[in-house]
Amino acid sequence: MSMKRAPRTSSRWLVIALAGVLAPALAVDPEIGGGTACIPAVSYLPLAADVVGRDGNGTAALGTYERISPDGRFILRSYSGAMLGRVTLMELPAQGTGPVKALRTPFGNEAFPVQGTWRYLVDVNGDHYRFADVLRQQDQSRPLFRGGMTGFYAAASELGASSVDGASGTVYIRSLSWPQNADSDLQGVGPLQLTTLEIRDDGRQARIVSSNGPRFICSLRASVDGNVYALPMVSVDGREFSAIPQNPREGRPSMRVYGLDGRPDAQQHPCDLRADLGLSPSKAVFGFPRGAQAPWLTYSDLGYVYVHDRDLRQTFRLDHARHRVLASAFPGLTRDGRVIYGATWHDCADTRTCPERAGYVVADPYQSVAYRAYWQGRGQPAPKACITVQEVERERSLFARTHGLDR
Repeated sequence: MSMKRAPRTSSRWLVIALAGVLAPALAVDPEIGGGTACIPAVSYLPLAADVVGRDGNGTAALGTYERISPDGRFILRSYSGAMLGRVTLMELPAQGTGPVKALRTPFGNEAFPVQGTWRYLVDVNGDHYRFADVLRQQDQSRPLFRGGMTGFYAAASELGASSVDGASGTVYIRSLSWPQNADSDLQGVGPLQLTTLEIRDDGRQARIVSSNGPRFICSLRASVDGNVYALPMVSVDGREFSAIPQNPREGRPSMRVYGLDGRPDAQQHPCDLRADLGLSPSKAVFGFPRGAQAPWLTYSDLGYVYVHDRDLRQTFRLDHARHRVLASAFPGLTRDGRVIYGATWHDCADTRTCPERAGYVVADPYQSVAYRAYWQGRGQPAPKACITVQEVERERSLFARTHGLDR
């Protein structure tokens, strides 16, 4: 099956009207070196309640578990409601203006992508679907194979390019999860399990060649962290994970980053401690590797969204350009560095005249007040002034080319 064919237009597309899309720029540099334009510091993409449905407050319904594609174009949204189905693929506009689109999918709530490439989308029963097939066929698409960790609390990534033999069509998927629990108060808490799948994929069909799991990991850390973790998330390249040890032998539970063996056939994993945020926020989601620098993390806490620079050991709160903004679900980091998340907000301070809105926020961390203040306090120019329009367009083009999509 050719991956260069554009997805056909379908009557199942749902178009969601937008209004007031772009937020006022917050300290935006109109140009940086080479005449390259910065994206807006913060953009707001409201959803239309008559299309996506309304929540109990009459506001446009948001999903409660969302994952962001590497180029920021797509959002895999769970708990979409009766009007959209259980899980929807939301497509954001290319230039921050225009309609947001929604496609139905065959998935159960808390389906997840295989991070890194989004080559596959995974249902909670372990069924792997080709991303491009879901775009073309939507809820009529069929799985390629079943495997990996399953359930509401699973995550997966495609191991880095050094572990992928593109010539032979071999793909390695690292899948992480932790046991289900009949006690709803303890869901998502337990010892960690991991498996790595070897997949043979010729672009039309795909099958599992081998699997080295599932197996419990991090037993060597039991004397330090205990063996019960919460909210784990695997990194984009499958070489790290974040989690909160629930019963550490020293100190309090906090979100931490641990190392994994990058070899596909690894039998044991070091789970060496690589970062400790010192607090217990929601799930910490990894950005993409940045050369020799550790990938950033993003998370939400008390309605705000943050990025954490592991090399600087600094956390930066992102700005709001609207009123009473409340982040929802999990934020995500694109390959170019944008942070995208669901939220509710008001367009003016008088909440009686400005009803609550819901939709998606796109933020540039490099233009945030906190990030710029940090470098000003050091008396140094920031290493990066902003994310540029060209960077965003390049990632969108790369993702489209990879999956055979129209831009």
